[in-house]
Amino acid sequence: MKINEKRNLALPIVTENVTKKIEGKDVTESVVRVWAFHSPVSREVFEANYRILAATKSALASKGSHYLMTSGPRIAALTLKDEGRKDAAERGSFDKDGNIVDEETPALLSEIKRLTMILCAGANGWDMLPVDTAISAGKIDSEDWEEALSSIVFFICHYAMARKADRETTARATASLLGASITSSSITEYLASLQTSTPAEPTRTAQSSIPS
Repeated sequence: MKINEKRNLALPIVTENVTKKIEGKDVTESVVRVWAFHSPVSREVFEANYRILAATKSALASKGSHYLMTSGPRIAALTLKDEGRKDAAERGSFDKDGNIVDEETPALLSEIKRLTMILCAGANGWDMLPVDTAISAGKIDSEDWEEALSSIVFFICHYAMARKADRETTARATASLLGASITSSSITEYLASLQTSTPAEPTRTAQSSIPS
């Protein structure tokens, strides 16, 4: 038997309050309208970026577990950029004017974006869009993506740094902190599962799913 170790992250980006009639009573529930579906970075990408991933995790944890859990998901991407600049400076990567040149961190963030698809609820079911397409189509805005990206970076810093034996537990614990879930389903399989439960049109109050 082949073990399936594919642990994709399904992260809510936008939720809405939906009011339904159940047995004659109005019942309001929170429904996810936009998901980010992220496939983990490859081992090769991890090995090329382990220094800044480890430094980012360490920087977030250095101020204690409360800071890590409450602020970490919101600032992980910014911390990654800071640590990337520090690493570039330590390696002597400067331009002719003495400015730090960090090419590795932008490349990592671009790879994370490439590995992430946006799933959007529509009138006829769910659509699957690349991040930039979802933004240009008005399904999410740039701030929604930056918040989601930061949560994904937070997840990667913990999941990718974990030992093989601990990855399952680490993945699920970190996803739970983010209000997300782990799935071994492919994106098409996950999309099909959403198609079977397309929510009704809501009486809505849109809100970000990333905690403040």
